[in-house]
Amino acid sequence: MKAAIIKGIGQAPTLSEISAPVSDQPSVLVNVKASALSNVTKARSMGNHYSSANDFPRTAGMDGVGTLENGKRVYFANSMTGSLAEQTLVDQKMLISLPDNLSDHMAAAIANPGMSSYAALVYRAQIKPGDVVLINGATGTAGVLAVAMAYTLGAEKVIVTGRGYEQLRSVNADAYLATDSFDLADQAGQTAYMNELGKLTTDVTIVLDYLFGDTATLIINSLAKTIGGAHRIRYIEIGAIAGQDAKISGAALRSSKIEIMGSGLRSVDMADMYTTLQNVFRLAAENQWSVPIAIFTLDQISTAWSAPNAPRPVIAIS
Repeated sequence: MKAAIIKGIGQAPTLSEISAPVSDQPSVLVNVKASALSNVTKARSMGNHYSSANDFPRTAGMDGVGTLENGKRVYFANSMTGSLAEQTLVDQKMLISLPDNLSDHMAAAIANPGMSSYAALVYRAQIKPGDVVLINGATGTAGVLAVAMAYTLGAEKVIVTGRGYEQLRSVNADAYLATDSFDLADQAGQTAYMNELGKLTTDVTIVLDYLFGDTATLIINSLAKTIGGAHRIRYIEIGAIAGQDAKISGAALRSSKIEIMGSGLRSVDMADMYTTLQNVFRLAAENQWSVPIAIFTLDQISTAWSAPNAPRPVIAIS
């Protein structure tokens, strides 16, 4: 069968012919229909993620949508043999039934970004009605979906930051601030950005950060200055597109009620991740959520692997 194979750490996959996997209990055979290429999927596949195994060669991909031998349509997580192949083996406990009105391609595309915001808001931030949510990096697929997720889960107000004034304005948040309106390489630009941010965030109680890096430093310093110890703020790091490290002032933490934590594959229990995915698909179907996607075939894996993250690349396999 056809599969996208990665031969060594950090390498992109190439199309290859491999033997079909043989199922044994408790694994089940899934005929793969679609698998999306998220940042975490690519990083884990290439051995560049904190949760990666470094056994090569291997089939790329970690999740997707497919059918069982009885024809039942399912989403599967944590594929045992890689999802970017015509067939894969999956632990039976990692299968989730899909709503009829959610297509294969959309289910594959929405799973990872939907999971990122739902898990962060429910299991890390413990969102409740009336919370005010700031989303840093709201122009990507995950960030845009996080806006809808926050409102659905009870947020009273959502504020968004990121690059691109027009893109931010289009996500239907209550307030927005474009970082590229300021020269953040300059001290005066950083101060101006923090001042403008401070005017918008006086009542923020939750931050979802998809960027981290220097933007996290500015946001945390601004919140500490603006809100200080007035109320608790749960700051959740989800992604690190702007940098894996951020310079956090000890004074900012001592002078505020900011609680910094992460949300990911090890900070949220697997059982909760499973429940998260079930609810993401339910909410997506109920609210008719969609994200922009670009569909590729398995033969186009090299092109798809290097394609932008938005629209979300989805590999149509059969």
